[in-house]
Amino acid sequence: MLKIRRWLVLALLLSACGSSGKPSSAQEYPTPTEETPSPTPAEIHLPEASGSVVLGDDLIQIDASHADQGYIMVKTLSSQHRRLKLKVIKDGEEYPYDIDQDGNYITYPLTLGSGQYEIRGYENIEGSRYAVLFKQTLDVQLSGETLPFLYPNQIVNYTPQSASVLKSFELTQDCRTELERVLTVYDYVVKHVSYDWDKAEEVKDQYVLPVVDDTLAQGKGICFDYAALMSTMLRVQQIPTRLITGYVDEGYHAWVEVYVRGAGWINPEIYFEKETWTRLDPTYASTQMKYKGQYQDKYRY
Repeated sequence: MLKIRRWLVLALLLSACGSSGKPSSAQEYPTPTEETPSPTPAEIHLPEASGSVVLGDDLIQIDASHADQGYIMVKTLSSQHRRLKLKVIKDGEEYPYDIDQDGNYITYPLTLGSGQYEIRGYENIEGSRYAVLFKQTLDVQLSGETLPFLYPNQIVNYTPQSASVLKSFELTQDCRTELERVLTVYDYVVKHVSYDWDKAEEVKDQYVLPVVDDTLAQGKGICFDYAALMSTMLRVQQIPTRLITGYVDEGYHAWVEVYVRGAGWINPEIYFEKETWTRLDPTYASTQMKYKGQYQDKYRY
């Protein structure tokens, strides 16, 4: 994970969302998006294993019934196994995952768009060696290109009862537009979560999944935690949000991109443009670093 140096630089902080949606400065910026009804908890996108399309073998079962929504669900059929892994592959890009629960479905996103995917299952033999259990193809035609980024998955993991979800609805109840909801959530995460330097050292050579409610309760985390919490809180507001992991000048890092229909402002330095994904980096903002380097995407969740 990103090991951030403690530079004293200008903070990149967003002004809080007010009912008017205006920046604190008297200067005018592009108008916010059109008003939209506030989403409700009943509208949260939730994965489902319907059993109509089932792949896998006698150890790993894959439910691809709703691949058109941008996800598959995987579970083990036995606890008699060594460490298991899954790979989701398309057009030469590979997404590796651990299968870290027995008997319970885990949701994995299909974030590489429509087309033919290859799904592979692996079991550990010894050390870092794995045997291939199966290779199967899956033709996917997404019902909407942003759908994979509206559902929970193994990386951005939540339920309607999650504290992070409840907090999202509490924070945004008076916001009238998608842009105001983004502003409110981003501002809250930046101000509520502090960078956890100790955890950054502990997990430096490990891959640890974020737990969004732990980040919310503890008020601290590393870049992966910031990004997962913000993604959770925006997805349940029906705002497509993708968690990105990749590289910045300082090393491996995680950030988010959001998709807001229409056009609007964030602040004088960050703009939304019509129908594009816009990058937001709550980690740098929270640590008061004004990062101006490059971002190199590796995975989108």
